Amino acid sequence: MTIREIEELSGMTRANIRFYEKEGLITPERNSNGYRNYSEEDLNTLKRIRLLRTLHLSLEDIKSLSRNEQELAELLIRHLTNLKKEQQSLGRSVEVCERLCKDQAVYSSFDAQRYLDLLDSSTPEPPSELKEDTLPKVTSPWVRYFARSIDAAIYMILWNTFLSLILHINIMETGFAGLVADIIAYNCLFLLAEPFMLSRFGTTPGKFLLGLRMTAETGARLTHGEALHRTWTVLKKGCGFNLPVYWIIRMYKSYRACKDGETLDWEQETLLWLNDRYIPLKVSVSLVGLTLINTLSLILVWQAGALPQNRGDLTVEQYAENFNDMERYFSIDRQLNLPGNITIYGIVTIDDSRLILSKDGAWEKIPGTPYITGTAENYAELPQLDYTVEDGVMTGLNFSASCENEDITIASYGDLMAVSALAFLCAQDDYRLLPAAPTFIYAQIKASGDSFSSFKISEAGVTISCTVEYDGYELRPDTWIQSRVLVPAYGSEPSFSINFSVTKA
Repeated sequence: MTIREIEELSGMTRANIRFYEKEGLITPERNSNGYRNYSEEDLNTLKRIRLLRTLHLSLEDIKSLSRNEQELAELLIRHLTNLKKEQQSLGRSVEVCERLCKDQAVYSSFDAQRYLDLLDSSTPEPPSELKEDTLPKVTSPWVRYFARSIDAAIYMILWNTFLSLILHINIMETGFAGLVADIIAYNCLFLLAEPFMLSRFGTTPGKFLLGLRMTAETGARLTHGEALHRTWTVLKKGCGFNLPVYWIIRMYKSYRACKDGETLDWEQETLLWLNDRYIPLKVSVSLVGLTLINTLSLILVWQAGALPQNRGDLTVEQYAENFNDMERYFSIDRQLNLPGNITIYGIVTIDDSRLILSKDGAWEKIPGTPYITGTAENYAELPQLDYTVEDGVMTGLNFSASCENEDITIASYGDLMAVSALAFLCAQDDYRLLPAAPTFIYAQIKASGDSFSSFKISEAGVTISCTVEYDGYELRPDTWIQSRVLVPAYGSEPSFSINFSVTKA
């Protein structure tokens, strides 16, 4: 029979039954699915235990009876002497004990139900002895929630590290697809890591920090199968697979059940232990530490993701690979001589028209993507990068562009300069993520480029410089996409020149 059935037939709670199993008084068999299958003998034993505990016999006495270390009649005679001293308050217990003695009951065969019926007529509530015979139960929903939050933060740090350092994905610009990937990744990591840690160590980092540990009901460490079953049930019924909105509903229901002292679905076969010393301090320190570590890790991983794959001395081909990776990392999907989201004659938006560097460092379009020539304004052409190479190793690069008395609109060179510089600078052996993080350098160069200002930056033995001169131009938003561009002033003789270089000392 199932745990629910034996609860009803024995008149005991699930916690009582699990406790007596742990104490070795009953030994139910297991079905093929791992669930307990209680026998009639288990039921009879529980009824005997319930009767004898209700008669105020100690658990140790009942254990000795089950081990045949003493006879029931002898034990009852001694116990009866004590009961009579409290006869006024324990009258019914005395009556049942006398009936048992009169019937010469034998522990292994007496009909406990007969005497329970007599006893229950005056004992509507379970006796205090039965209430004491329970395994420890941990509620503390907020402690458990914070412990799981710590674990979740660790899993997401691992996932973001993989995205940034292995796949070189900008974790700050993943959008809806990134959210879906994050949910799937967290669920998978949760299913892989938590069962392993619970079966090997009996805890997880979050549980350990807050004084929680998990065991089987016998006190032994969970098997991997038991831990996996528990983790799957938590993910399904406790977290709702972390799906938006549904996650909140499942978490609230779990919170209410835990607060009300109910046995949660994933704790039917397990025990949660809590060292409740200094809990407020543990929670406070853990949350502050988690926030700091999570924030710092996120920033470091985000910046590290921008580091190029090719480091040290670069050939032109390796530099081109770095450039293309940087362009993709910073989500540049246009030709770098055009503003963002350029339109053909202000009508049709073209996505992913960016140019990449070929192996020899020249511009080429990505196969299957357009090359835009017709636009609402006549934009300046994209300048070719020139490379300084000594013994096959790059020592610098530069580009220059100029126009004189031409009706040409000039878009910002900020992205081109930033990507060109970082593809070389971040590859140097002397470069360090902090304090000169890639995104900060990128933003600094782009800001100067967008305002068409000259600048000079030195970092890790590399000098990045730009000189801009123009006359007869107005700096204003583009007609269609509100981007800052230089437009020839009416009736003027415009001139423009830019010289950009990256050199290694």
